[in-house]
Amino acid sequence: MTPWAVGTVGSHPLPRSGRLTLTPVAGNGVTGGGGRAVAEQQRQRCDLVLGGGGVRGVAHIGAMTALEEAGYDVVRAAGASAGAIAGAFAIAGVGPDTLRELFDELDFTRFALSDIVARLKEHRAANRLLRRFSQEGTDPSSWITEVLQGQGIETFGDLKVTDVEDGAPIEQRYRLVVRCLDILNRRVVRLPWDYGHYDLDPDAQNVARAVRASMSIPFVYDPVRIGNRDTGAQALLIDGGLTSGFPVGVLDRTDGQPPRWPTFGVRLLPRPPSTAELPESPLGLARMVIDALLDTSDQLAPDSPCDELRTVRVDLSDVGTLDLDADEEYDLFSDGYEAMHAFLEGFSLDEYRDRCRT
Repeated sequence: MTPWAVGTVGSHPLPRSGRLTLTPVAGNGVTGGGGRAVAEQQRQRCDLVLGGGGVRGVAHIGAMTALEEAGYDVVRAAGASAGAIAGAFAIAGVGPDTLRELFDELDFTRFALSDIVARLKEHRAANRLLRRFSQEGTDPSSWITEVLQGQGIETFGDLKVTDVEDGAPIEQRYRLVVRCLDILNRRVVRLPWDYGHYDLDPDAQNVARAVRASMSIPFVYDPVRIGNRDTGAQALLIDGGLTSGFPVGVLDRTDGQPPRWPTFGVRLLPRPPSTAELPESPLGLARMVIDALLDTSDQLAPDSPCDELRTVRVDLSDVGTLDLDADEEYDLFSDGYEAMHAFLEGFSLDEYRDRCRT
C-alpha cells in the first residue's frame, strides 16, 4: 500500500496508510474528520454533481474537503464512476479526512491499466484472458460495502429525502443518484431513479452495488447484473462515465421557484490531444480506447450561463485516467482542493439565485 505524501492541504494533514475504524457521523453530507472550520449554526447546504475521470477521481476528495472547510454540507449528490464513489461517501457522512485515508487504503495504483495489461499479456486466448480477469482482478465491492455499512447505509431506502412532499417525483426522493450504462438494453441508467425499468423496488436496492456498477470500467471490473427473475427484466451495467455523464442541472428543482441552495458541479478537465504513437498491438489499442472514453466523455461541460456560474474546473491535464503513482495522488488531491477553494472565494449566492431560477 502506498502512503500519502507527507504534507498538508488547508487544515488537513495528509494521513499515512493504516487500518481504519469508521464512526457514523451525525448530520447531513460531508461532515466530521479534522474538525469543522465553520460553526454548526453558520453552515450552509448544497447539492453536488461529480464527473468521472477514472483514478483522477481522487481530486473530488480534495474539492469536497475545501467545500467542508468553507462551511457547506452536501444534501444530495449525483455522480458517475469515481464521482459515484465520492458522492456516496459524502452523502453517507464520511468526513474528508477519512475519505482520503479510504482512497489511500484502496490504493488506486493497483487498478492502473498498465498493471492489468501486463497481466493480460501472460495469456493469448481471449476467453482465457477474461476468465483470469474475473478470478484475479481486484474488486472494490467489499470495500465500498464496508464503508457504507459502517455509516449505517445499506439500501437506497436509507438515503431518502426526509422533507420531500407526498407525491413528489422519484428524482426528488433520494439523496444520491449514480449513472450507469446498461449494455444489455443499450441505455443510460440512473440509479435509484430507473430501478422501475427492471421491476425492482428502489428502496430495497443495495447502494454499494449501484456504486460498484457505476465504476465498472470494461475489462477492468466485471459488469454488474441486476433484474427481476420473476418478470425477466434485467440489465448488465458498466461504467456510467463512458457516456456523456450527468448534466450539472440534474438535481435542479423544476417548479419555477428559486433554488433553496446551490448546486456545484466538479469538472475534471480533459488532457490536451495526445502526441503518443499509434498502438502496435490489440492490447495497446484497447488501452487507448478506454483511456480516451474516460478522458473525453464525462466532462460536465457547462451549456448555460447558470452552469458556467456553478461549475468548478479542476485542471488535471498532466494525469491520465487509468494510471497513477503515489506523487500524483497527492497532486490530484491538492488540485481539487485549490480549485474548489478558489471557486468559492468568488461565488455569490444572490447571483446564483438570480441566474439559476428554473
